[in-house]
Amino acid sequence: MNIINLSQGEFQENVPFSLRLVEKGNTLKVTTDNGIVCIISPVASVAQDPEAPDLNIPNPDEFVPDPVGTRTYVDAALREMTQGL
Repeated sequence: MNIINLSQGEFQENVPFSLRLVEKGNTLKVTTDNGIVCIISPVASVAQDPEAPDLNIPNPDEFVPDPVGTRTYVDAALREMTQGL
Protein backbone atom coordinates (compact mmCIF):
# COMPACT_ATOMS: atom_id res chain seq x y z
CA MET A 1 0.00 0.00 0.00
CA ASN A 2 1.27 3.44 -0.93
CA ILE A 3 0.45 6.81 0.59
CA ILE A 4 -0.13 9.40 -2.13
CA ASN A 5 0.00 13.09 -1.18
CA LEU A 6 -2.44 15.40 -2.97
CA SER A 7 -3.50 19.00 -2.59
CA GLN A 8 -7.20 19.82 -2.36
CA GLY A 9 -7.14 21.15 -5.93
CA GLU A 10 -5.49 17.99 -7.30
CA PHE A 11 -8.05 15.82 -5.54
CA GLN A 12 -11.04 17.91 -6.70
CA GLU A 13 -9.85 17.86 -10.32
CA ASN A 14 -9.32 14.08 -10.29
CA VAL A 15 -11.92 12.56 -7.94
CA PRO A 16 -12.79 9.50 -10.10
CA PHE A 17 -9.12 8.69 -10.71
CA SER A 18 -8.27 9.28 -7.04
CA LEU A 19 -11.01 6.90 -5.90
CA ARG A 20 -9.75 4.24 -8.34
CA LEU A 21 -6.36 4.51 -6.63
CA VAL A 22 -8.05 3.90 -3.27
CA GLU A 23 -9.94 0.90 -4.70
CA LYS A 24 -6.56 -0.59 -5.66
CA GLY A 25 -5.38 -0.36 -2.04
CA ASN A 26 -3.62 3.03 -1.97
CA THR A 27 -4.16 5.63 0.74
CA LEU A 28 -4.60 9.28 -0.17
CA LYS A 29 -3.33 12.07 2.06
CA VAL A 30 -5.17 15.23 0.99
CA THR A 31 -4.08 18.61 2.34
CA THR A 32 -6.88 21.17 2.14
CA ASP A 33 -6.38 24.81 1.26
CA ASN A 34 -6.74 25.59 4.99
CA GLY A 35 -3.91 23.18 5.87
CA ILE A 36 -6.11 20.42 7.27
CA VAL A 37 -4.91 16.93 6.35
CA CYS A 38 -7.46 14.26 5.41
CA ILE A 39 -6.79 10.56 4.91
CA ILE A 40 -8.79 8.52 2.41
CA SER A 41 -8.06 4.83 2.83
CA PRO A 42 -9.73 1.53 1.88
CA VAL A 43 -11.41 -0.34 4.73
CA ALA A 44 -10.08 -3.85 5.33
CA SER A 45 -13.52 -5.46 5.27
CA VAL A 46 -14.10 -4.36 1.69
CA ALA A 47 -10.53 -4.26 0.36
CA GLN A 48 -9.77 -6.56 -2.53
CA ASP A 49 -6.48 -7.47 -4.09
CA PRO A 50 -6.82 -6.93 -7.86
CA GLU A 51 -4.23 -9.67 -8.43
CA ALA A 52 -6.18 -12.17 -6.28
CA PRO A 53 -9.88 -11.30 -6.63
CA ASP A 54 -10.92 -14.54 -4.91
CA LEU A 55 -9.14 -13.48 -1.72
CA ASN A 56 -11.77 -13.05 0.98
CA ILE A 57 -10.80 -10.63 3.73
CA PRO A 58 -13.25 -11.18 6.60
CA ASN A 59 -15.12 -8.31 8.19
CA PRO A 60 -13.53 -7.87 11.66
CA ASP A 61 -16.99 -7.82 13.28
CA GLU A 62 -17.82 -11.21 11.75
CA PHE A 63 -14.45 -12.91 12.34
CA VAL A 64 -14.47 -15.74 14.88
CA PRO A 65 -11.04 -17.20 15.66
CA ASP A 66 -10.54 -20.95 15.80
CA PRO A 67 -9.43 -21.66 19.41
CA VAL A 68 -8.01 -25.11 18.59
CA GLY A 69 -6.07 -23.82 15.58
CA THR A 70 -4.80 -20.84 17.56
CA ARG A 71 -3.65 -23.04 20.47
CA THR A 72 -1.90 -25.43 18.07
CA TYR A 73 -0.09 -22.55 16.38
CA VAL A 74 0.96 -20.95 19.68
CA ASP A 75 2.20 -24.26 21.11
CA ALA A 76 4.25 -24.99 17.97
CA ALA A 77 5.68 -21.46 17.90
CA LEU A 78 6.64 -21.61 21.60
CA ARG A 79 8.25 -25.02 21.12
CA GLU A 80 10.31 -23.66 18.24
CA MET A 81 11.33 -20.51 20.14
CA THR A 82 12.38 -22.35 23.32
CA GLN A 83 14.18 -25.19 21.55
CA GLY A 84 17.76 -25.36 22.78
CA LEU A 85 17.28 -23.17 25.85
